[in-house]
Amino acid sequence: TCTLGALHLHPIKSCAGIELREALLTETGLDLDRTWMVADASGRMVTQRQQPRLALIRTTLRSSDLVLRAPGMLALHLQLDAVDTPARAQVWDDEVQAYEMGALAHQWISDFLGVPGLRLLRFDPDQRRLSNPKWTGDVQAENAFADGFPLLVASTASLDELNRRLVQAGDAPVTMQRFRPNLVL
Repeated sequence: TCTLGALHLHPIKSCAGIELREALLTETGLDLDRTWMVADASGRMVTQRQQPRLALIRTTLRSSDLVLRAPGMLALHLQLDAVDTPARAQVWDDEVQAYEMGALAHQWISDFLGVPGLRLLRFDPDQRRLSNPKWTGDVQAENAFADGFPLLVASTASLDELNRRLVQAGDAPVTMQRFRPNLVL
């Protein structure tokens, strides 16, 4: 028997998620999931692979804004219905349309991560970014800034097995948050 154990939304790619009781499923996955992304000055994605401190940025969705909080920083409030100037963004090999979230958001991200020139981008909802057909076949699965698929799924059984192997090899176990799934089975 398989049941849904947890449901997570990650508004900003590579940042901490929000545990939900319910969510709206759209063409690109859960509504507002990975809709924002941190990028370098040229628009290339910046993830926890390069900046592990992204995991410390916590988000809260309110009726009209997205609130970002991080250790040592004042909260940053971003209006859900407001963007700044159009921009280009690169997610892996895909170049897509996006919007900059403004100078204050850029400065906040750069200050927290200690990297000048970072930008916070929002995915252009008119943009269509498809998963690799090698994995989806004839299904055209749309994504926003997710790595490759509209929904990311993990299971507690898989995590248990991974942790068993890690401990057996003398390494520390990891938590489910490490994988930032939307659905935990």
